[in-house]
Amino acid sequence: MENFPPFPKDPHRLKDLAKILLYFAAVILGGALLAPPLYFAAHSLAAHGIFPSLTTFSFQKYFNRASLLCAFLFLWPAIRSLHITSTPELGITPNPRWRQHLIAGLAIASLAVALLASTYLALGFYQIRPSIAWTNIPVIALSALIVAFLEEALFRGAILGLLRRSLPPLAALLASSSLFAIVHFLKPDESYSPPSIDWLSGLDLIPHTFHQFADPLSLLAGFSTLFTLGWLCGSATLRTHSLWLSIGLHAGVVLVKMSFSVIAKFAIKPKFRPDYLPWIGDRFENGLLPVAALLLAILLTHLYTTREHRLLPQTRL
Repeated sequence: MENFPPFPKDPHRLKDLAKILLYFAAVILGGALLAPPLYFAAHSLAAHGIFPSLTTFSFQKYFNRASLLCAFLFLWPAIRSLHITSTPELGITPNPRWRQHLIAGLAIASLAVALLASTYLALGFYQIRPSIAWTNIPVIALSALIVAFLEEALFRGAILGLLRRSLPPLAALLASSSLFAIVHFLKPDESYSPPSIDWLSGLDLIPHTFHQFADPLSLLAGFSTLFTLGWLCGSATLRTHSLWLSIGLHAGVVLVKMSFSVIAKFAIKPKFRPDYLPWIGDRFENGLLPVAALLLAILLTHLYTTREHRLLPQTRL
């Protein structure tokens, strides 16, 4: 991180930060306004016999997908408004070792999360399923790579790069990791049922996206894991000036987590007690044990990049 190439001095730091905050506000508002049309379109298709399963998704799911779509749609205007014309201006440079970094990230994250899964099994919180759908694993692997590529391009390629232009590396990493956690933690309350769906129902959901912040244990168990994952991927990006190591890390986390859900099931859910928190949550990724696994991944990533910089000084750009 300390070897990350400095950006040119920006005399419009506060103006750039304001534009970044405006981008996130536009994503939330855009998602709220886009969710009803998506919902109506999906139900119209289902009424004509096209993808009838679309009617099984709650309005909250459409809100989440609409917000993600707006995040990508508004990203280019945000980048252009900051007068960015190339990836080096976001701190991303060509990486001749991209294959090694992708494989290393997959290996490090897979090892850390596999240790977490093994711990869950040993403690009896999960048990092996009697029937395992092994054919789902290739689909999970492809999905993990796609999700990792898209989210790393957005959060570590664009957002971290934008913040890096206006903030010191550590502050930018802290801010981008927080934003990554907030975006994933802000989910409409599934227990809330809108009285009716109309063109402004998305705006009604916005206050209900903060419901998880009202529960301190849930906040500690869920938000901390997301923040640590953001820090893991962000620090890898800063140390390699590239997205490939972070893509591998992100994909490894998702791959093992989703594969484990195919292999094992939560064994205590009917009698889950709140006193298991904050160490173990009612989801695989919630709790301080998952945070410990990601901290191990951060340590292994640091050791890997430090060794690489020592053996290959040319990587210390």
